[in-house]
Amino acid sequence: MVLPKLEIRGVEQFYDGKKVLEIENLKVFGGDCLIIYGPNGSGKSSLLRIMALVERPSKGEIFFENQKINYRNSLLIRRKMALLLPRPLFFKGSVEENLVFGLRIRKAPRALIKERLEKIVELFSLSGILSRKAQTLSEGEAQRLHLARAFILEPEILFLDEPFSALDHPTREEKILELKQIIENTNQTTVLVTHHREEAVFLGNRVAILIRGRIVQEGKLEEVFNYPISSEVARLVGVETVLRGKIKEKKDGLLIVEVGKQEFVASGNGVEGKETMLFIKPEDVLIARQRVESSVRNWFQGQILRAQSFGRLFRLEIDCGFLLKASLTQAAWEELGLKEGEKVWAGVKATAVHSIDFLNLDSKEVR
Repeated sequence: MVLPKLEIRGVEQFYDGKKVLEIENLKVFGGDCLIIYGPNGSGKSSLLRIMALVERPSKGEIFFENQKINYRNSLLIRRKMALLLPRPLFFKGSVEENLVFGLRIRKAPRALIKERLEKIVELFSLSGILSRKAQTLSEGEAQRLHLARAFILEPEILFLDEPFSALDHPTREEKILELKQIIENTNQTTVLVTHHREEAVFLGNRVAILIRGRIVQEGKLEEVFNYPISSEVARLVGVETVLRGKIKEKKDGLLIVEVGKQEFVASGNGVEGKETMLFIKPEDVLIARQRVESSVRNWFQGQILRAQSFGRLFRLEIDCGFLLKASLTQAAWEELGLKEGEKVWAGVKATAVHSIDFLNLDSKEVR
């Protein structure tokens, strides 16, 4: 059995008498990029600070490599970690001086500082800016230095709190790609807080969904994002069509689900005659002017109620007897020559329709 690098058990946190976190259990394994994902105000940053040992929980236990953390060993273990806050803060001095500062305050030998500096300069492509004053850097350069200062410490766990929130969109995309490559090249164990779906999907291999201070779903990223356990999680991970239906029959490992006067073929478990909820992501909906003969099991004709442009994507709302949301690239929208009010065919593969039995949902979700 693989032991976790870090584990928290029964952690609760109160601020001014109000409970903001209640975490039953959460583990970080070596080589993980664990994403703590949730809406603003869900307690993500508080959880990260507790995991990074810069804040003590009101209740609960934290273990590092199966060793319980207490006031006697916490400082020593904390030095094996690095926490980066959203905005970089540099002292007056050159890029090189800022880079090695953390090693110097840890009293690292001069030879080790030189070795680490050479390695990190190459890894982050910093040779051209080493002598520049840190305050003169562009946003992208500053973020690169910010990350490099953490990696030069070679922490056993790196904690990142919304690391790209201060960047403009093009710079943010570039830095996310850089970070992914560096994490993979160094096999750096990482815990990253974000409320941006694309960051979570691109960087993480595991994810913990945090809502109102509780982890409501945790596991491999693909499993959580493709099989959300509730409508609240579904909307958070990008499912925009949530439908209520009744299971008509189970056939060939799939469900036939009645939604109003329509029928869906869906994946999932359930009992014939019981109610269920269907979740569909907009990017899984195919749009055509005519029904296409293919392996797609679900086809519905509907009217485009609304079409909105979001950069390179068009988001559609289609009345198929139920409201179905879809996304198209701008090129596909223009090629089809569509406009609001027109009739279209919408197709969804059975494997892209996820079903959850009502018995597995909280009562507040089915009212």
